[in-house]
Amino acid sequence: MKLASLSLNLIENRSKFSLVKINGFVNILLFCSYEKPNEMKDYNAVVNERFDLEKETTSSIYAAHHPIGKYSREVLFSGLHKFLIEYFHQKKNLSEIKLLDVGCGKGGMIEYFISQGFSAQNCYGVDLSAARISAAQQQLPDVNFICGDALHQQFSSHRFDLITSFDLYSHIAKENEIIAGLKNVSKSLASNGVFLWYDIYSKDHFNAPQNVDSWGFNKHQMIQLAQNAGFEVISTFSFFKKFFGRYHSIYQAHRIPAPLLKLLEKVLPGTPGNIMLILKKIDI
Repeated sequence: MKLASLSLNLIENRSKFSLVKINGFVNILLFCSYEKPNEMKDYNAVVNERFDLEKETTSSIYAAHHPIGKYSREVLFSGLHKFLIEYFHQKKNLSEIKLLDVGCGKGGMIEYFISQGFSAQNCYGVDLSAARISAAQQQLPDVNFICGDALHQQFSSHRFDLITSFDLYSHIAKENEIIAGLKNVSKSLASNGVFLWYDIYSKDHFNAPQNVDSWGFNKHQMIQLAQNAGFEVISTFSFFKKFFGRYHSIYQAHRIPAPLLKLLEKVLPGTPGNIMLILKKIDI
């Protein structure tokens, strides 16, 4: 008797069955459905093990003076400047805009918006890391910083014209928690407000390697999650590039001059490095 076996994974590794070939006939031997667990670290653990223990250092590759930090800021800030011109400059004085940054860290992005004309008193930031909030308060004492869970923090007395999130949801493993966090953003957003969601790119957020601190999304996943949370997608942007789907252009900035790197991002094949969605909530 001839026996051959083949196992197949379907629906992004969530279903599995085995085919067994006996004497030329193919039979289904076993079928079962299962959810492949996301292997990312719990976000609270990341905060406790990494963010609350990190020390300010000028040697970081993300520091403003380092080629990698300098290039990433240059590209991102250029994109944000275009965003502000399109969505706010013609509609409202920037100093009057109420801004909330969820997952604000040490306040770096809020500092950028203040440099563009936002009033510190109208800016709010929330982050789970007490150490990062303490650093942010020292750097920007006039901003309203709150140490709390950015996914669930309530701002019942405020409605914000602009809510931003940079590299936050890529730390959250479970789909229902991401959607809950996005819905919480919607509750705090003014009826004509804008939500800017910026995150790192990965092929599949829900198929992360084991024990990583964070894992990104593909654009379709971000759009679907936003729509499931009650948002309408206004526009999408991509930043940087993973050359050939492997080498993130940001990390080439210390060896390739910025003008050449920008050209390579345009002409070489690859996937996005980071993705930004511009969203408005759907009023029911």
